[in-house]
Amino acid sequence: MAKFGIQASSKAPHDQSVSTLQNSAWSSVPIVTQLSDGDFAMNYRDAMRPVLLRGACANWSACHRWSPEYFEQVAGSLTVPVKTIHKGEIRVSSWRMAEYARFIMERQEAGDHVSEELPYCHDIPLLGLVESLAGDCQPFPTNFLSRWYRRHWWRYSQFFMGPAGTVTPLHFDTLLSHNLFFQIYGAKQFILLPPSEVTHCARRGWRWFDVDPEHPDYGRFPQYKQATPTVITVNAGDVLFFPAGTLHHVRSLSASISFAIDFHTKQSVLRALAHSNKGMPGRVIYYNAITAMAVIAKMPEAMTFPLYRPYLRYVS
Repeated sequence: MAKFGIQASSKAPHDQSVSTLQNSAWSSVPIVTQLSDGDFAMNYRDAMRPVLLRGACANWSACHRWSPEYFEQVAGSLTVPVKTIHKGEIRVSSWRMAEYARFIMERQEAGDHVSEELPYCHDIPLLGLVESLAGDCQPFPTNFLSRWYRRHWWRYSQFFMGPAGTVTPLHFDTLLSHNLFFQIYGAKQFILLPPSEVTHCARRGWRWFDVDPEHPDYGRFPQYKQATPTVITVNAGDVLFFPAGTLHHVRSLSASISFAIDFHTKQSVLRALAHSNKGMPGRVIYYNAITAMAVIAKMPEAMTFPLYRPYLRYVS
């Protein structure tokens, strides 16, 4: 059975049942150095439990090549959306990648002093636009993904690059999908909460939350006292998996480059579609329906991906 990681490790123990895990707190995120496809599927993905694979992609060429300077060279002419959070509102502007890469490098040289409003390039389908980048990410754990995503996994990825101090506030992923996250350069801090704790976090709209888990205001949000956040640092070369519906807050601890793949299984897409009448936006229902056609009905990627592709820009 194929394994992904850096060295042999003991087999992961059998976990609690899915129903128990979905309704319980996560006291910590298990850390392993190697994981077989079967262990990943049974003990983490299907058990709805996060896991960190320490150093699992550290030998990739990406971890030795990718930097702001590298992207100035290989993707400098691209125009990318960059977001700034101003008083709780997201403002989007367009930057050339070369301009944004130089902005990060200048901040590094100046000492990366953190300010409240930092432009952040995130959730863009860069590997699908510059497909040669996928060659830097080998061997890739394709079997961690459902079959639909495997052949052209890079097309489904979302790219993140920004300076130290960039923050993505507490949220869950748009499609209520699983998340496989690859940290390539720098480090990030994740604060994770299980899906069952959504009611403790002051939900706003479909997927955002008003609680700041780094500095919770218990006067405004007394229900957050019942929450059980787990904090974990993800370093360059690490791979983090967290299951569908996980609430997460992310802070860049340094200049950072990473990418993630949001993916569904048959079970997760059916669970997501069951939320169609619970505030899920119409476009999200549509993209989940397209995914169900691919993952469950096994319609060919040549037919389904063109319908799904706009989601990769919709989410950004």
